Amino acid sequence: MSKNILYFDIIGGISGDMTLASLLDLGVPKEIFLEELSKLNMDNEFKIEINKKFESGIKGTKVNVITTEQHCHRNLIDVYHIIENSKLNNNVKSKAKKIFMAVAEAEAKVHGTTIDKMHVHEVGAVDSIVDIVGSCILLDLLNIDKVYATAVPLGSGFIKCAHGIIPAAAPATVEILKNTPVKLNHVEGDGTTPTGAAIIKTICNKFVNEFNFNANKIAYGVGHKQFEKPNLLRVALGMEDENNEVVYEITANIDDMSSEIYSYLFEKVMNEGALDVFTESIFMKKNRPAYKISILTKEEDLNKFIELLLTETSTFGVRYKQYNRAKLDRKFIDLNTNYGIVKIKLGYYNRKLIKAKPEYEQCKLISTKLNIPITEVYNKINMSLEKEISKILLT
Repeated sequence: MSKNILYFDIIGGISGDMTLASLLDLGVPKEIFLEELSKLNMDNEFKIEINKKFESGIKGTKVNVITTEQHCHRNLIDVYHIIENSKLNNNVKSKAKKIFMAVAEAEAKVHGTTIDKMHVHEVGAVDSIVDIVGSCILLDLLNIDKVYATAVPLGSGFIKCAHGIIPAAAPATVEILKNTPVKLNHVEGDGTTPTGAAIIKTICNKFVNEFNFNANKIAYGVGHKQFEKPNLLRVALGMEDENNEVVYEITANIDDMSSEIYSYLFEKVMNEGALDVFTESIFMKKNRPAYKISILTKEEDLNKFIELLLTETSTFGVRYKQYNRAKLDRKFIDLNTNYGIVKIKLGYYNRKLIKAKPEYEQCKLISTKLNIPITEVYNKINMSLEKEISKILLT
């Protein structure tokens, strides 16, 4: 099964208006976007200009939010009230509120106050509301399943703000991006704003160094600030096949551990959520017989299983490597057999059924309960399966 993927290639930084512009550049009709945005009931407070713009010869979209009232700043409670009383769908409301909360918490911490007292630009200014809510509307209209992004550039040097001269990136930006992959670059100034940081931190499912997927649309959001390098945010829209995934194999060579430990270790590894665990017989240096133990895992569990091998075995080190894994689409059905209802696992490739087999644990239970060979259980269930296979193919 394929999923809609949105990939943010954050070239020099990210801001709210650049995010909004890049998503519009993917081709969402302006009229549909503005109709959704009008559900905020703030049309009398701003006008929005959406135009094509060239930056270093690259064509993108530039958005300019023109407010009709100056210095109309609100606190977080005010912003939540606007969102909750709008006619936007719940998905847009929920995502937008999370982004505003991220900004408010960071700004409150930096300024030594509480979120209900924050009236800074990024929390309640009209253009910030339009940038954040507008981006959430576009993500919803694009029907995005997953968002990936590169590390977030922080900029360099110093910037002027209402409080004086401060280092780039702004303290609130750095606070928002805690525990998020960032990178230092040579762009003079704050290429990434608190609003942009909060948006990408909230919507991104995973920050990656490299990513393979089938991109069918590339778009650019053009920023307002002028830097030595192009002020562009590049996004790509495409499809990701869920049956092709990246996994990691963690291995260790062990020649000095009791065999009793392996049974305990295998059970613990699988209970912790590993995809697989297995051993291979090897010979190590000095012709010592040993085992190579391997754990297959997803990237998010990589560090957990590295720690497990280092703490639960006698090894002093582990190795790990990334692999691409392809797998069949899987579906489970209940089959009526002589033994009662048995769960059957079906395997599909390109939507075509190519494999069907009963679940081992159920076959084992039947064999033990009736005191008959498990091969007999398999054979009789497979006979029942063959009679029903035509019906399964039709589904």
